[in-house]
Amino acid sequence: MMSSLVEKLHPKRFTEMSPFMTAIVAFVLSESWTNPQIAEVSVSETEDLVYIRKEGAVGFDGLQSLTDLRNNWNRLLDAAGLTSDERREAVRLFRAKVATVPGTAE
Repeated sequence: MMSSLVEKLHPKRFTEMSPFMTAIVAFVLSESWTNPQIAEVSVSETEDLVYIRKEGAVGFDGLQSLTDLRNNWNRLLDAAGLTSDERREAVRLFRAKVATVPGTAE
């Protein structure tokens, strides 16, 4: 199933995908589509923010709205034509990789 997710969510299928979203998809799927790659994504639910650390960086150097990121991820899944099982797996991977900062969940 992972190979079909990689194929269906690959940025070559979505010419309007931003470099940031390409990096997020690569991170979630454990692919190497960007340089530098994202090394870590942490979420502060209370602030609705996502903190991003690139490979080789000491601290977090990117911020993104959690709501926007979730909406963009779901729109991508809608556009990709995933099966029900593939969508469940894509959501599971997103939740596993985009981890909530301890103590900030609502």
